Amino acid sequence: MIRTAQTGILTTSAGGDVVLRRVLVRVVTGTSRGKEALLEAGTLVVGSHAETDLVVAERTVSRFHVELSLLADGVRVRDLDSRNGTFVGDSRIESAIVQPPFEITVGRTRIELVPADLPAPEAAPELTRFGPLVGRSAAMRTAFGVLESAAALEAPVLLEGEAGTGKSAAARALHEGSGRASGPFVVFDPTAPQAPLDAAVERAAGGTLAIDRLEAIGGSAAQQLVSVLDRRERGELDFRPIGLSRIDLRQRVQDGALRRDLYFHIAAVRVVLPPLRERREDLPVLVAELADRLGHSGLGLGDDELAPLRHHAFAGNVRELAHLVERSLAETMAPARPSAPPLEDGLADMPFKEAKEQLVDAFERRYVASLLDRHDGNVSRAAQEAGLDRNYLARLARKHGLR
Repeated sequence: MIRTAQTGILTTSAGGDVVLRRVLVRVVTGTSRGKEALLEAGTLVVGSHAETDLVVAERTVSRFHVELSLLADGVRVRDLDSRNGTFVGDSRIESAIVQPPFEITVGRTRIELVPADLPAPEAAPELTRFGPLVGRSAAMRTAFGVLESAAALEAPVLLEGEAGTGKSAAARALHEGSGRASGPFVVFDPTAPQAPLDAAVERAAGGTLAIDRLEAIGGSAAQQLVSVLDRRERGELDFRPIGLSRIDLRQRVQDGALRRDLYFHIAAVRVVLPPLRERREDLPVLVAELADRLGHSGLGLGDDELAPLRHHAFAGNVRELAHLVERSLAETMAPARPSAPPLEDGLADMPFKEAKEQLVDAFERRYVASLLDRHDGNVSRAAQEAGLDRNYLARLARKHGLR
């Protein structure tokens, strides 16, 4: 755990800053007026009994009247079968989630809930790696900082990003960097046919449960997941949830397509992994990293050599880049085709500059050939799809004998 002078739930504020979420609970009417308690972790019980966390010695307040639970984006207010009820506004409630600043009424006593957030410990600003994820762009350094801080905590984490941005790798790295690293890491897809949540939770005991495809969950599956997460919050189940979504779940909540309480359960810390097209400055380090994983350490590409990649759409993000690098390396290492310069030795045995040239030539030839083939040789349509200048694509085609 990260040790600070204060405690609280690590989360992200409306402005995107990482904060320690805390709430001040203060009595504002009656003979107990001015009494207060700090809700900074777990739950806080309000009542007239001396053993409650906030004692309100009022005749209309039950001994154990209401329980307040701290969530990432609010406070769950749960009436404990009190005699005179708990009210949010004019409505008597059994359970509700409120967003501080807010006021509730227990019996005839009004109690206010006031935000008392604190800045979270700052992560190293130059962090360029988290587990297998790499990047030097500002967006990735920010994400890595939040992930590193979150790894040391027990807070649920929501990872959002398009397909191929690295959510699964980030989830596993969070697990491996946590105090649960020696426990199991279980991936659960609630949209898969015959996916038993209870079995997944049982396998994840003592470890981490990564819940994939949250954007598609609904109906009874969502209800069951909320019930399980609620039991975990009460300490009945022992696992850390990490949610994965390809889209912004806040919009799904606003549209009424996702249960608000499910979002609150899972989004204690929200991290967005940006698409590759929004961090093209990371291409050199990504290509070098991917080549290194394939056994070609030291390979790197310059700006001119990266030009085709910089204009690529990358609908599949880093996963698509990995496939491109892998195919290009495999082609470069294969026996030479008649149209390609012969390779007498393996790529790893060649001088650095020559190896780079072979890699770039192989990639350009394969990419341009595939692109032109899809468009029956029409350079204009091919250039439009690839986001390239028509003349530049034509020069590449001539360079490799494709026109």
